[in-house]
Amino acid sequence: MKNNINRTIADVMGGNFFSKDSFVNFFPFLIYLVVLSMLYITNIYIAEDTSREISKMNAKAEDLYVEYVYMKSEITETTKQSNLAKMLKNKGIKESLEPMKKITVAKEGGDNED
Repeated sequence: MKNNINRTIADVMGGNFFSKDSFVNFFPFLIYLVVLSMLYITNIYIAEDTSREISKMNAKAEDLYVEYVYMKSEITETTKQSNLAKMLKNKGIKESLEPMKKITVAKEGGDNED
């Protein structure tokens, strides 16, 4: 057994292994392993690229969310009643000091249609 292993190692190292019929029978399996290894390496590169792209998109989404919150707070601050009153005061439009009143109109004929 040990002698067979030593002989096989000597054949591989000496180049005799590649000239034997056993190598010819083993060659399709070797090609299969090489193709499988190449597919595995390609898959790793694609996964890394996808991971980088996801990281970029997450960072961009985070930046856009921060910008959204900032713009929303700016709009809220600008459209407050007190700020609008200050901005429109220069144009001669004054804020009403009377509370709003509901105007109701009685219909003629007494029909109450809702």
